[in-house]
Amino acid sequence: MPLELKICGIKSEQIIKAISKIGGCQYLGFVFYNKSPRNLSIDQSKKLTSIVPESINKVAVLVNPENDFVEKIKDQFDLLQVYNTSPARVKELKLISNRKIIQAIKVKRSEDINIYKKYIGIADEFLFDSSGMEKSSAFNWDFLKNIEIKDWFLAGGINIGNLDKAKNIAQKIDISSSLEDNPGIKSIEKVKNFLFKVKEINENRTI
Repeated sequence: MPLELKICGIKSEQIIKAISKIGGCQYLGFVFYNKSPRNLSIDQSKKLTSIVPESINKVAVLVNPENDFVEKIKDQFDLLQVYNTSPARVKELKLISNRKIIQAIKVKRSEDINIYKKYIGIADEFLFDSSGMEKSSAFNWDFLKNIEIKDWFLAGGINIGNLDKAKNIAQKIDISSSLEDNPGIKSIEKVKNFLFKVKEINENRTI
Protein backbone atom coordinates (compact mmCIF):
# COMPACT_ATOMS: atom_id res chain seq x y z
CA MET A 1 0.00 0.00 0.00
CA PRO A 2 1.23 3.52 -0.74
CA LEU A 3 2.39 5.77 2.04
CA GLU A 4 -0.14 8.50 2.82
CA LEU A 5 0.92 11.98 3.85
CA LYS A 6 -0.55 14.78 5.93
CA ILE A 7 1.23 18.14 5.91
CA CYS A 8 0.17 20.19 8.89
CA GLY A 9 0.41 23.86 9.76
CA ILE A 10 -0.58 25.24 6.36
CA LYS A 11 -0.56 29.06 6.27
CA SER A 12 0.26 29.98 2.68
CA GLU A 13 -1.55 29.82 -0.66
CA GLN A 14 1.83 29.38 -2.34
CA ILE A 15 2.49 26.21 -0.36
CA ILE A 16 -0.96 24.80 -1.16
CA LYS A 17 -0.36 25.43 -4.87
CA ALA A 18 3.07 23.75 -4.75
CA ILE A 19 1.67 20.70 -2.95
CA SER A 20 -1.24 20.47 -5.38
CA LYS A 21 1.07 20.65 -8.38
CA ILE A 22 3.51 17.98 -7.20
CA GLY A 23 0.93 15.64 -5.68
CA GLY A 24 1.49 12.84 -3.21
CA CYS A 25 -0.22 14.53 -0.24
CA GLN A 26 -3.66 13.29 0.85
CA TYR A 27 -4.30 15.57 3.84
CA LEU A 28 -3.59 19.20 4.71
CA GLY A 29 -3.84 20.34 8.32
CA PHE A 30 -4.93 23.84 9.38
CA VAL A 31 -4.16 24.79 12.98
CA PHE A 32 -6.49 26.67 15.30
CA TYR A 33 -4.50 27.05 18.51
CA ASN A 34 -3.50 30.51 19.67
CA LYS A 35 -0.24 29.34 21.26
CA SER A 36 0.99 28.04 17.91
CA PRO A 37 2.97 30.02 15.31
CA ARG A 38 0.79 28.18 12.77
CA ASN A 39 -2.47 29.48 14.24
CA LEU A 40 -5.07 30.78 11.79
CA SER A 41 -8.08 33.04 12.06
CA ILE A 42 -11.36 31.79 10.59
CA ASP A 43 -11.05 34.31 7.74
CA GLN A 44 -7.53 33.12 6.93
CA SER A 45 -8.60 29.48 6.89
CA LYS A 46 -11.56 30.24 4.61
CA LYS A 47 -9.24 31.74 2.01
CA LEU A 48 -6.77 28.89 2.24
CA THR A 49 -9.21 25.98 2.25
CA SER A 50 -11.08 27.47 -0.73
CA ILE A 51 -8.13 26.71 -3.03
CA VAL A 52 -7.43 23.16 -1.84
CA PRO A 53 -8.26 20.59 -4.54
CA GLU A 54 -11.12 18.21 -3.75
CA SER A 55 -8.68 15.30 -3.94
CA ILE A 56 -6.95 16.50 -0.75
CA ASN A 57 -8.67 16.15 2.63
CA LYS A 58 -8.83 19.33 4.69
CA VAL A 59 -8.22 18.79 8.42
CA ALA A 60 -8.92 21.29 11.21
CA VAL A 61 -6.43 20.83 14.05
CA LEU A 62 -8.04 21.78 17.36
CA VAL A 63 -7.21 21.71 21.07
CA ASN A 64 -10.28 21.13 23.22
CA PRO A 65 -12.45 23.36 21.01
CA GLU A 66 -15.63 25.12 22.04
CA ASN A 67 -18.90 24.14 20.36
CA ASP A 68 -19.53 27.54 18.80
CA PHE A 69 -16.09 27.58 17.22
CA VAL A 70 -16.60 24.13 15.69
CA GLU A 71 -19.95 25.31 14.31
CA LYS A 72 -18.23 28.25 12.62
CA ILE A 73 -15.49 26.26 10.89
CA LYS A 74 -16.97 22.82 10.24
CA ASP A 75 -18.13 23.48 6.69
CA GLN A 76 -14.57 24.26 5.60
CA PHE A 77 -13.25 20.85 6.57
CA ASP A 78 -13.50 17.12 5.91
CA LEU A 79 -12.10 16.01 9.27
CA LEU A 80 -11.38 17.39 12.72
CA GLN A 81 -8.15 16.44 14.50
CA VAL A 82 -8.54 16.99 18.23
CA TYR A 83 -6.23 17.11 21.24
CA ASN A 84 -7.10 17.02 24.95
CA THR A 85 -10.63 15.71 24.42
CA SER A 86 -12.41 12.99 26.38
CA PRO A 87 -14.30 10.16 24.62
CA ALA A 88 -17.60 11.76 25.63
CA ARG A 89 -16.47 15.06 24.18
CA VAL A 90 -15.44 13.41 20.90
CA LYS A 91 -18.96 11.97 20.60
CA GLU A 92 -20.37 15.44 21.10
CA LEU A 93 -18.04 16.99 18.53
CA LYS A 94 -19.03 14.38 15.96
CA LEU A 95 -22.70 15.24 16.46
CA ILE A 96 -22.06 18.97 16.23
CA SER A 97 -19.80 18.85 13.20
CA ASN A 98 -21.01 15.78 11.29
CA ARG A 99 -17.34 15.24 10.46
CA LYS A 100 -14.95 12.36 11.01
CA ILE A 101 -12.67 12.76 14.00
CA ILE A 102 -8.94 12.07 14.19
CA GLN A 103 -8.14 11.64 17.87
CA ALA A 104 -4.60 12.76 18.67
CA ILE A 105 -2.81 10.84 21.41
CA LYS A 106 0.17 12.55 23.03
CA VAL A 107 2.89 10.01 23.84
CA LYS A 108 5.67 10.40 26.37
CA ARG A 109 5.73 6.97 28.01
CA SER A 110 4.87 3.52 26.66
CA GLU A 111 1.65 3.36 28.67
CA ASP A 112 0.37 6.50 26.94
CA ILE A 113 -0.14 4.47 23.75
CA ASN A 114 -3.02 2.53 25.30
CA ILE A 115 -5.10 5.69 25.73
CA TYR A 116 -6.38 5.10 22.19
CA LYS A 117 -8.37 2.09 23.40
CA LYS A 118 -10.80 4.42 25.21
CA TYR A 119 -11.74 5.96 21.86
CA ILE A 120 -12.24 2.82 19.77
CA GLY A 121 -15.69 2.96 18.18
CA ILE A 122 -15.87 6.71 18.85
CA ALA A 123 -12.99 8.33 16.96
CA ASP A 124 -12.67 7.49 13.27
CA GLU A 125 -8.88 7.60 13.12
CA PHE A 126 -5.93 8.07 15.45
CA LEU A 127 -2.76 10.12 15.40
CA PHE A 128 0.14 9.40 17.75
CA ASP A 129 2.19 12.50 18.49
CA SER A 130 4.98 13.47 20.86
CA SER A 131 3.97 15.15 24.09
CA GLY A 132 5.56 18.35 22.75
CA MET A 133 2.97 18.42 19.94
CA GLU A 134 4.29 21.03 17.51
CA LYS A 135 7.84 21.16 18.87
CA SER A 136 9.22 18.60 16.40
CA SER A 137 10.29 16.19 19.12
CA ALA A 138 9.94 12.46 18.56
CA PHE A 139 8.84 9.81 21.02
CA ASN A 140 10.09 6.22 21.10
CA TRP A 141 8.42 4.66 18.07
CA ASP A 142 9.06 1.19 19.49
CA PHE A 143 6.09 1.89 21.79
CA LEU A 144 3.83 1.36 18.76
CA LYS A 145 4.93 -2.19 17.96
CA ASN A 146 1.93 -3.94 19.51
CA ILE A 147 -0.79 -1.51 18.53
CA GLU A 148 -4.06 -3.25 17.62
CA ILE A 149 -5.57 -0.80 15.14
CA LYS A 150 -4.88 0.04 11.50
CA ASP A 151 -4.75 3.26 9.49
CA TRP A 152 -3.28 5.54 12.12
CA PHE A 153 -1.00 8.54 11.68
CA LEU A 154 2.52 8.82 13.05
CA ALA A 155 3.54 12.37 14.01
CA GLY A 156 6.23 14.10 16.02
CA GLY A 157 9.81 14.61 14.87
CA ILE A 158 9.42 13.17 11.38
CA ASN A 159 11.75 14.61 8.76
CA ILE A 160 13.28 13.65 5.43
CA GLY A 161 16.19 11.99 7.24
CA ASN A 162 14.09 9.53 9.26
CA LEU A 163 11.25 8.97 6.79
CA ASP A 164 12.69 5.63 5.73
CA LYS A 165 12.35 4.42 9.33
CA ALA A 166 8.92 6.03 9.81
CA LYS A 167 7.49 4.35 6.68
CA ASN A 168 8.20 0.93 8.21
CA ILE A 169 6.17 1.83 11.31
CA ALA A 170 3.09 3.61 9.97
CA GLN A 171 1.13 3.80 6.74
CA LYS A 172 0.20 7.42 7.37
CA ILE A 173 2.73 10.14 8.12
CA ASP A 174 2.09 13.58 9.60
CA ILE A 175 4.76 16.24 9.18
CA SER A 176 4.90 19.93 10.00
CA SER A 177 7.80 21.84 11.55
CA SER A 178 10.61 20.01 9.75
CA LEU A 179 9.30 21.53 6.51
CA GLU A 180 9.78 25.05 7.85
CA ASP A 181 12.58 27.63 7.61
CA ASN A 182 11.17 29.49 10.61
CA PRO A 183 8.34 28.58 13.03
CA GLY A 184 5.09 28.67 11.08
CA ILE A 185 6.77 29.44 7.74
CA LYS A 186 6.91 26.48 5.36
CA SER A 187 9.79 26.23 2.91
CA ILE A 188 8.70 25.43 -0.64
CA GLU A 189 12.06 23.74 -1.23
CA LYS A 190 11.71 21.49 1.84
CA VAL A 191 8.10 20.68 0.97
CA LYS A 192 9.04 19.76 -2.60
CA ASN A 193 11.98 17.59 -1.50
CA PHE A 194 9.81 15.75 1.00
CA LEU A 195 7.04 15.14 -1.54
CA PHE A 196 9.57 13.80 -4.05
CA LYS A 197 10.96 11.48 -1.36
CA VAL A 198 7.45 10.16 -0.61
CA LYS A 199 6.86 9.63 -4.34
CA GLU A 200 10.12 7.69 -4.61
CA ILE A 201 9.12 5.45 -1.70
CA ASN A 202 5.71 4.78 -3.22
CA GLU A 203 7.15 4.05 -6.66
CA ASN A 204 9.55 1.50 -5.13
CA ARG A 205 6.64 -0.15 -3.32
CA THR A 206 4.89 -0.84 -6.61
CA ILE A 207 7.93 -2.42 -8.28
